[in-house]
Amino acid sequence: MEETTAYEVIIIGGSYAGLSAAMTLGRSLRSVLLIDSGTPCNRNSPYSHNLIGFDGESPAVIAEKAREQVLKYHSVTYLVGHATAVSGYDNEFQVTTDAGLSFLAKKILLATGITDIIPDIPGFSACWGKTVIHCPYCHAYEIKDQKIGIYAHGEAGFEMSRLMRNWSKSISLLTNDNEPFTFDELKKLKNKEIPVFPKAIAEILHDGGQVTKVVFADGDSEDFDAIYARAGVRQSTMIPIDMGCELDDHGFLVVDHSQRTNVKGVFAAGDNTMAMRSLARSIAAGNTAGICINHELINEDSQWD
Repeated sequence: MEETTAYEVIIIGGSYAGLSAAMTLGRSLRSVLLIDSGTPCNRNSPYSHNLIGFDGESPAVIAEKAREQVLKYHSVTYLVGHATAVSGYDNEFQVTTDAGLSFLAKKILLATGITDIIPDIPGFSACWGKTVIHCPYCHAYEIKDQKIGIYAHGEAGFEMSRLMRNWSKSISLLTNDNEPFTFDELKKLKNKEIPVFPKAIAEILHDGGQVTKVVFADGDSEDFDAIYARAGVRQSTMIPIDMGCELDDHGFLVVDHSQRTNVKGVFAAGDNTMAMRSLARSIAAGNTAGICINHELINEDSQWD
């Protein structure tokens, strides 16, 4: 019978949070298995911004350089694949992959990210991460002073308008036939000369992902250079839910200041834990998780009893 390989830590998710944690743990001389599906949520974005040292670089280039550096630590093993299940409990976890492989671990780090729920509007998905953006701090500088549509409604739409007006005075609200604004909100929007298009959207026209026009269901259209949209999200895998990890009201994993979940021995870091998504914050969270996992392993070492 083939023996199952055991590691001190298995990291599920090999993007920025997972790589950051793997480096920290590798430098701590811990045996680590990093399982990476190779489908980061920013794979459609041509450039990353607001990351010191890599501003304007391709996300794929940043990740590849990080992998090269992490794998110089020989206690870290990198596996391309999908983790499908985690069973067991603290210090005796078992991780199974889609290839039928099985591994043991003392600790688990979920760096599995999130999946954006893209509206079913033709053209939306093709522009996502390019000129349909979700993070102003990552992308808004590149579309400053351009004509921007804000795909949102209600209080969230009003607050997005206040935020995006910092980068452009030429903004419009696209509510897609959803709930209206309050009288007070409409008054403030009018005072700031922010038009509201309440009609249903039929299509987003684009040129290779570059937004050109929004076409409404009634046949009318409006030119735009970019669209800001905060899509809904869901966990990218059922593993945290199946393990009993707690989610907040927005679907993110609940963690403490050490990146611990409510399940003993299970940590989480990256986009799956926070609404304010950025490479810098994911890298920082992974680093924190790596440090705290190492300390937990030290504290549980029976040689110190």
